[in-house]
Amino acid sequence: MRTAVVLLASVAILSASFVANAAEPTVEIPSRNQKIRAILLKPEKPVASVILLVGGHGQMDIAANGNIKWGRGNQLIRTRAEYQKQDFAVLVPDIAPNWKGADSKPQNGYRWHPQHGADLGALVAYMRTIAEPVVIVGTSRAAVSTGTMLAATDGKNRPDYVVLTAAMLMPSGNQPSFLRGIQNSKQKAQVPMFLIGHKKDQCEYTLPGSIEAFRKWHGGEKLDILLLDGPQGTGHPCEARAAHGFIGIDDQVVKAVSDWIKRQKP
Repeated sequence: MRTAVVLLASVAILSASFVANAAEPTVEIPSRNQKIRAILLKPEKPVASVILLVGGHGQMDIAANGNIKWGRGNQLIRTRAEYQKQDFAVLVPDIAPNWKGADSKPQNGYRWHPQHGADLGALVAYMRTIAEPVVIVGTSRAAVSTGTMLAATDGKNRPDYVVLTAAMLMPSGNQPSFLRGIQNSKQKAQVPMFLIGHKKDQCEYTLPGSIEAFRKWHGGEKLDILLLDGPQGTGHPCEARAAHGFIGIDDQVVKAVSDWIKRQKP
């Protein structure tokens, strides 16, 4: 019996490893003189498109077969297939090659560079050819990129909606923020937006109180807010397996984001 249990456990581990490393379709989307590689998941009849932006340093180093070198455990990235099940076309983009450095160390400050904002706008325009509306969904430090994109884009390159989870919204010490990315422009921030926080988030840059501070700064009517609760998690408070990364409640995050998008009216 023990042998059978061990064999079954080994099969389960191998199966999980195969799923984690299974090839996924990729595309290369032009922006400026660069080609941005991204994983693209498409349901049969997509009802909208979501572009999932990883937090942290953002250099995922996605291979041509869709293998992700860095960022697989990030909350949005680990749930990408669940958004496809919600009938969304899903894009998981890397950063443009010119921002990349050796050993997954991208150029400092790229997240608030206008060219990075334009890159994200090119991704939005590309996804419009697949399904509209197009929604940027970013987590943690990706809020900086989202602000930069909103400052740099208009027309077909500007997203219809924005969702930010555990987001770096407000200035905090020497860390970047959504406000820095958008150059403190309330006007550029007036896009239907959904903020999701975690009541137990202890990351000093994404504390639940920062959401209320952002609401006061924003001052608009197109802002929805949800605070979820769940396990405290483990590890560094600003990493994916802590409350900051919504560990243990992925299903609640996916449902909240999906339901909000589907409730929006064109």
